[in-house]
Amino acid sequence: MVDEPDENDEDEGGNDASKALLAQPVSTSRLPVARSLADAAVGEMLFVGGRGQVLTRRQVTSAWAAYWALVVGGGATVGLVYGALISPTVGVIAGVVVELLAIFKLRHWPAFRSALADVAACRWEAAHSAMLALERKQSPAGRSPTAQVMLATLESLLGQPQQALDRLDRAQAALAKRRESSRVLRCQAASVRATALATLGRFEDARRARDQLVREAAAATGAADRPRGDYLEMLVQVIDLKIAADADAPDTLPDDDTLHRWARAALGRTRFGEMLVCLAWVFHRRGDDDMARHLLAEAPSRIPRSSLAKTSPRLDAWAKEHARAWGIPE
Repeated sequence: MVDEPDENDEDEGGNDASKALLAQPVSTSRLPVARSLADAAVGEMLFVGGRGQVLTRRQVTSAWAAYWALVVGGGATVGLVYGALISPTVGVIAGVVVELLAIFKLRHWPAFRSALADVAACRWEAAHSAMLALERKQSPAGRSPTAQVMLATLESLLGQPQQALDRLDRAQAALAKRRESSRVLRCQAASVRATALATLGRFEDARRARDQLVREAAAATGAADRPRGDYLEMLVQVIDLKIAADADAPDTLPDDDTLHRWARAALGRTRFGEMLVCLAWVFHRRGDDDMARHLLAEAPSRIPRSSLAKTSPRLDAWAKEHARAWGIPE
């Protein structure tokens, strides 16, 4: 897991611009914060609040300031921010809360920050290796469920779904004990579980994990009539699409008007392009090839590094076949 991604791997996204971007050195001296879910760029972190909404840069700065004030005053942790959540497959790649400074102690922060920077730059192998090295420095009882969810996310992205499930099983008790403010972390864990189960073809189990995600997301909003935050809303949509695509079950998805709404939102984002591939597949299966072709053509510029070959081989094969047929660069 220490090697950098091979430029010849099929899951690298298929365009020279993306490869050049991933080959650039990663700055680990700071963690750039994305302005919003729609504007997130490669190398930027998304910080998610307790209701599942992406926080603004000002909110993140305020949260960090509050955290450091508490560290200086007594070492308490801040539950306001849930950290960098990244998942190219589910639009997301790893869930990390702001508490991680306390979890890993201050002496581990530079190494952990470096791992987060690698996650943001889609250097999953390097991030996984760094996180395992940090894990070995701790006793099993002292390992953070936050770090375990992040490792499981990376293992799913790297084509190790069973390892991801095993890790989540080991972390389940610790996750269940987390206070109510950790709902978003449990949402991330449920999404990784659903992703891994769908990859393994265990679709009924994947749907149960998806239902758990929906329950946790509803609890995170605090009221039944309050809409989910933008991050959690996208997370639920991505999981629904992935399970349907992997199971070849387009009829399990909502009506076309709802899917058009999802597509408009996805087209407004600079990342998370694999969701567009899923949407292209379902519109094709429902007989709307014009919409499918448009979505598939828009996807590559929003995928800095594709994980579909590892996480959704059936969908990856469909996308490559139809990209060739429709004259779209992979």
